[in-house]
Order: sequence, then structure tokens, then C-alpha cells
Amino acid sequence: MRKINSRQAGKKVPDYLENNIVRFVYLLRSEGVRIGNSEVIDALQALQYVSLENREKVKTALKATLVKKAADAVIFERCFSFFFTPPETRERLRELRQQKIARHEHQIKEAEQVFTFRGEKMNLSALDKTVYAYMPETEKKRLRDFLEMNESRETLQQWYRPFLETLVKGRLRFWHKQLHKEIQEVIAQRDTGDEELNAIRDAAAGSGYGGRTILTEDMQHITRKELPQAAALIRRMARLLATRISRRYRYSKKRRLPDLRATLRASVQFGGVPFKLKYKSCRIKKPRLLLLCDVSGSMIRYSSFVLQFIYSLNAVVQRIESFVFAENLERVTPYFQQGQDFERTMTAVVRESGQWGGGTSLHSALKALMMRYGDELTGNTTVIIVSDTRTIHHREAALELEKLREKVKEIIWLNTLPRQEWSSYTTVAAFQRSAAMFPCNTLADLEQVLSRKFLSA
Repeated sequence: MRKINSRQAGKKVPDYLENNIVRFVYLLRSEGVRIGNSEVIDALQALQYVSLENREKVKTALKATLVKKAADAVIFERCFSFFFTPPETRERLRELRQQKIARHEHQIKEAEQVFTFRGEKMNLSALDKTVYAYMPETEKKRLRDFLEMNESRETLQQWYRPFLETLVKGRLRFWHKQLHKEIQEVIAQRDTGDEELNAIRDAAAGSGYGGRTILTEDMQHITRKELPQAAALIRRMARLLATRISRRYRYSKKRRLPDLRATLRASVQFGGVPFKLKYKSCRIKKPRLLLLCDVSGSMIRYSSFVLQFIYSLNAVVQRIESFVFAENLERVTPYFQQGQDFERTMTAVVRESGQWGGGTSLHSALKALMMRYGDELTGNTTVIIVSDTRTIHHREAALELEKLREKVKEIIWLNTLPRQEWSSYTTVAAFQRSAAMFPCNTLADLEQVLSRKFLSA
């Protein structure tokens, strides 16, 4: 679809139905929803069969034709609620965006004035200034006071400026990590070329209406009240994994897909006439899984997710072996085969396990796995590792992971570190040589990973 020309930003786009649908689709795409041109055509055709005066019917028609995933449905709901609004509301959203931009520009100028020493500007990036703009006011004041104190010391001359810059950048890096989510939202927001769409997108992203969703929330921040909802989503995803459709077919009496080879073979008795048609269906592949979960100190924030993931997979996959590790390896499969509810299972594992919250030695865990459970490592086994990659002796661990890769079908690594932090850890690159690594710090990430066809035969 043609990108909206930035020169049209100040112009009023004709308020035709087709134009509105195209702009709405463009808004959804800018928010990460994948929509093809054929789906846009389907949406326009679907609207011919509903009353355009009925808001709910219009929303249902568009949702049915444009949305394919649960995560996309959440984005659709909040974008729809802000896009299809009266003109006065849209104008108000544009005003709010202009105020927000003016406020941000003022904060950047303030940062340029603050970060000086002996009349010269410090060498700070635009990102550094953006971080300062989003810091709490109390922290801004502390930083200003620190700079003023150094400015007042007459013994410090220009030679001191590089050292002062290093101290300031270190402080800003710390707050960049603390405010990572807010900063990334600012950086990731691309200009759509349409001021009205920009305003609607900003309003939808910052709204209480689906602004924070359990699918996109970092799993370490999911509250206790939200755990049942998260557990239900993980169980649904586990069932998806358990019934992965393979590329192989089998004979079926149900009339699904014609089996040409079997039909020709059966036609021999009728002189070559295909009197009886034969059919085939997809073979449901029950994968053989080995789950290896990190429960060390750095992963303790994700402990609820790790246990729920193991519990859900054991409930739906028959051939699965589950292990946890920190400094050593521990088999926990029996805990999840007793048929108890999740709360009791979690309590028993945490109470009786000797690994919870310790240091991380993936090298020791992998070595123990291959020595003690070598029979489980076959060409049909898929190993799933849940870890943030942080471990001691990572070079030795990478070598052990390489040996493991030679024994099994595939290694899938679910990394709880956000993807933008991967470049900060040498362990990520070391382990990616032997494992297919995917970000998995949100439920939306997990859904995306489990929808991949890496388990197809």
C-alpha cells in the first residue's frame, strides 16, 4: 500500500469510506499488525453487508477480516476506539499531541543548557538528552546540583570536562535502563506522515483502554491478580505446541484431501477407472520435548512464568522431560505427573528443590544432562531452554551446547532478556551458534514463538 505522503500532513484528507479504511489499516500496520492488501479488499467488501450506522457491526466486520492473532485483537480494539470518533475529538487529540511535542522540545533545550562546563556544551547524544527529559524531577535536580557544584570549583578546568562527561553519561545510562520501556516507546514511534494518525496513535498507546495488556507486559511485572489470566493464555499456547501439525499425511476415511497415489492404486481393480476415491489427512505430530529451565537468582523474577510453562506443557504433552538448573541440574518431571493443581505443585517444587535462586552454571547443567540422561537425547528430541543466558564459564557452556546440538533434533532457546539488550551480553552470541534463540519476556513473544513451525516433521 502506498505510504501516506508527508506533504499531505497538513492537508485535510477527504473523508470517504475507502480513505478512512486505508488510513485505519495504515494505523494498524504502524502498530505492528500484519495486514495484506487482500485483507483490505475483504474488509471493504464486508462493509457492504453491514449498516455503517451501527458501530458494533462495523467493528465486527473489520475485526473479522483484519485481525488474525489475539495480540493483534488488543491493538485493533484500542485503535478502533480512537480512530472512529467525532471530528471534535480528533481535533482535541491533535492539540494534545502538539502540546506533548512542545513540552518534549522544551525539555531537550533544557538538557542542552544544563549539560555545559565552563561555557562549553558536553558531548551528549540525542538519546542522552531524551533520557534526561524523562527522568524524575528529583533525579534531574540532583544531577543539576552535581554539575553546579563542579562548575563552582575554580580548580577544575577544561581538562576535567571529559571525566565529568563520563560521570554524567554513566548516570544517564543507569536511568536509560530504568526507563527503558518509556524511552523505547518514544524512539519506536515513527512519523506516519499524517498528523491526525500520529495523534490517534499516541492517544491509543497511552490510554487506559488496552494501553497496558497482559500479552505485551514484561512477565516479571505481571501481578498476582493477573496470574490466572496469564496461566490460561500459557495453557492455550501449550496446547498449540502439543498438537503441532506435521507435513506428513496418513490415510483417512474422512473426505478431506484427495490421495492421488492411493486412488490410482485402487483404480487398478476397475480397469484404471478411479471408481473409489481415497483421502488423506494431516498427521498430528506429538513432539518429544525436553524442557530445561533456569531458576537461578537472575531468573527469579520469572519464576512464576517458568513453573506455569512447565506445568502447562506437562499437562498436554505426554512425552516430556522437565529439568530446572542453577548451579546444578535437577529433574522435576515427577512433580508435574502427580495430577495436583498448580499451586500445590509450585509449592512442592520450590520447597524441595535445591536449585532455586542460586548462581548459574549452564556448563555444569548441560554436562550432567548428557551424562545422566543421555537416553533422552535422540534425533527426535527437541530441547527447549528457558534462560536469560547469564552464566559463569560461558565458553565451556557454549561447547557443551554444541555437543548437545549434535545429539538432538533441535534446540529452541527462549530468552527472557528483551531483544534490545542482547548486544550487551557476549553469552547471547555464543549460544546462538547452537540454538535457535527467540525473545520471550512477554506472553506475546511466547505466542509468536510457539506459532512457528520449528516442530514440523
